[in-house]
Amino acid sequence: MTKTHTRQLTRLLIPAVLLMLVSVACSLSGDPDVIVVTATPSDPSLITPPPDSIQPTPIPYITPTPQIVPTPTLPPAQAFDDAEAALHNGDYVTAVSYFDAVINQSNANANLRASALYGKGEAALREGLYDQASEAFSAFLVEYPNDARVPHATFLRGDAHSGLFQWQFAIADYQTYLALRPGIIDSYVHERIGDAYLALGMSDQALTAYTQAANATRELSSLVALKERVAASYLNNGDPAQAVAQYDSILAVAQNSFYRASIEFQAAQVLIDSGDVASGYTRIQRVINQYPASSQAYYALNMALGVDMEIDGYTQAKIYYYNEDYNAAISAINTTISETGSTAELLLWLGESYREIGNTQAAITTFQTVIDTYPEWLGAAWLEQGRTYFLSGDTLSAIQTYSALATQHPEYAEGAEALSRAGYLYSTIGNTDSALATYDILGQMFPGTEQAMDGLYAGATMAYNAGDVGTAASLFGQLAQTGTGELQAAAYLWVGRLYQNEGKTDEARAAYQAAAGSDPGGYYSIRASDLLNGRAPFDPPTSVRFEFDEGVALTEAEAWLRSTFGIEQTGALYPLSAALEADERMIRGRELMIVGASTTAYEAAEVEFDALRTAYQDDPLATYQLAIYFRDLGLYKLSITAAADVIIAAGIDTTQAPSYIARLRYPVYYQDLVLPSAAEYELDPLLVFSLIRQESLYEGFATSWAAAQGLMQIIPSTGEEIAGRLDWPNYQNSDVYRPYINVKFGTFYLRWVLDNFAEGLPYVALAGYNGGPGNAAQWLSISGPDLDLFVQTVGFPETRTYVTRIYEQYNVYRALYGVG
Repeated sequence: MTKTHTRQLTRLLIPAVLLMLVSVACSLSGDPDVIVVTATPSDPSLITPPPDSIQPTPIPYITPTPQIVPTPTLPPAQAFDDAEAALHNGDYVTAVSYFDAVINQSNANANLRASALYGKGEAALREGLYDQASEAFSAFLVEYPNDARVPHATFLRGDAHSGLFQWQFAIADYQTYLALRPGIIDSYVHERIGDAYLALGMSDQALTAYTQAANATRELSSLVALKERVAASYLNNGDPAQAVAQYDSILAVAQNSFYRASIEFQAAQVLIDSGDVASGYTRIQRVINQYPASSQAYYALNMALGVDMEIDGYTQAKIYYYNEDYNAAISAINTTISETGSTAELLLWLGESYREIGNTQAAITTFQTVIDTYPEWLGAAWLEQGRTYFLSGDTLSAIQTYSALATQHPEYAEGAEALSRAGYLYSTIGNTDSALATYDILGQMFPGTEQAMDGLYAGATMAYNAGDVGTAASLFGQLAQTGTGELQAAAYLWVGRLYQNEGKTDEARAAYQAAAGSDPGGYYSIRASDLLNGRAPFDPPTSVRFEFDEGVALTEAEAWLRSTFGIEQTGALYPLSAALEADERMIRGRELMIVGASTTAYEAAEVEFDALRTAYQDDPLATYQLAIYFRDLGLYKLSITAAADVIIAAGIDTTQAPSYIARLRYPVYYQDLVLPSAAEYELDPLLVFSLIRQESLYEGFATSWAAAQGLMQIIPSTGEEIAGRLDWPNYQNSDVYRPYINVKFGTFYLRWVLDNFAEGLPYVALAGYNGGPGNAAQWLSISGPDLDLFVQTVGFPETRTYVTRIYEQYNVYRALYGVG
């Protein structure tokens, strides 16, 4: 079922769904009766009006001025479908226009017109057309006072009023919503009310609302963040006791030690500043004792010493060391050793501290003391000696120290790391022969370790690039025999290529077959399989298919689930279980999605649902149910993640999973956007789907650390450049969050890179898309049109991984959707 179909069914069937939700909420509170939601509560006292000073004037309903209906005039049902599609794709202005086409046609039935009014309000709200949104929701509330969507329309009109800075009206709408739908998302609504009061300058009322929000329930991480905000508000209002109470409520649930240290320290400072010095310093002591690695412990220690509190030398040394005050650490450590004796831990801290202040000889001597005195710490101290020489600029002594550990004490596991470092350092000073010899010894002495596999691969690649094919073959062969997983597959692949270069076809085929079986689903195994089958990189299938008999596929998937996980439940497995339906995170997330026309509500719903998914991650049946449920809500990233959890739990490759579940993990959403754009720019649609999945997991609001945005992760400067090339009207940066614009821009850019920098090679274009077109062209000039050499040449690890991951994903897409 597509997102458009799901939204349409939601709008037409929502009265029954909402009544069911109300019933669930009532059952949670112990009341078995079903509440019928009407436009106003049967008991007017349930609504808490805003203060008299901001009592809003009733909003008159004005008959809307007829809008221009899209030409040609469409039948109402078709116009509604087109509006839903536009809404899903982020084309909100077009959606408003088509919803108007339904509203203004006299032959539209009442249910369709009601849904069109509601939909217009949502679309206008998302576009920032707050006046039109307010007007549409007001019309809906007046014309359809008994519709089950009245509470949500009221909430969304509150959001529209907020967008218009009509804070009084927003407060009234939010309070009405709370009266109509109590106990579901109260925390989020009270927070909105608090924001509105704050905008009005009514800090006391804002604080009351924020406190109500903090005392209600929501997902834990967002709740504790809210409680911090409430604590700050109490401090601003001169009520430190209530601020500390909020901090204590956070400490009652917070798990992360660094976060707990921060909250405990804030509470301590509040108590001290408010005159309760004894209680404050009791908390200071707790920060020092329980969270010594935190920065708050460092500040707390200085405060404690400033009032002559007794803090033992070991604790002081630990805090100074972890907080990188190395001079203070040295003093505290030496004092502690003189008073209580040395330990390996103290000496290691002392050696590192000497090193960090530039006292190389003292550091070397201290580490040697550990080596001579504490055999169980010999390996760690020896590595630190080598690192000390390296950081001092004495690379040869560092190499000698690392090598000596492995040769003199091969029984220590740290020898593998030591030889790995020695080989690398030889390469940095241009001594390739010694580097290769060291990597060879590493592979022989510590076979199968992570360091040995990385070292053998680095050495083999170094030898190949230097033209020493014999050594490369030897190191690749050693890695193929002793390695595992991805690097073993890579080694077999290169062994095969070397055999192929020598004309040894049978040996090459055997190596490729071994590579294909070493890391199923991984890049090097897929590459080997493609070489065995004579398939060029990113070779598209003869044709693609995106329509399937989902009923048959669903039956097969659920039979597989039963046999794989021993599920005994009868009947269909995909409906949400009673436990999931009753889970507070489900109830809150579902309600937030219904009022999710604003980004904040949508993101809050995602947080609630992700917490739910994580809680059930070890339950394959529940996770399967959530994968389908999230898909139907349009929460594609969560759906993909849940489907992946099911397949991973089964311990199989995606292509071995039932097609229905595999397609949940590797979907083809936004076909109505991707297929036309791919055709326009002559791109393989499976390549575009693979790229979107890698970039955003189909999350339209995704933003990366580099500020790349939307489905195809377009950075702002690139978006502006594309807009100029396409002569896109009235472009602004936020437009790339809209799927219909993002896909258009992303496919245009991929085609442009293909034509101008990549010589038509998809893998080069992908490298350019991620790492910059100019860089990709330079890498291609070095490697030539050879994928395996190109991957080795790519200078950015992130871009190298990007290309190989999309290669892996394309392989799955081709298996699931390719024909021929």
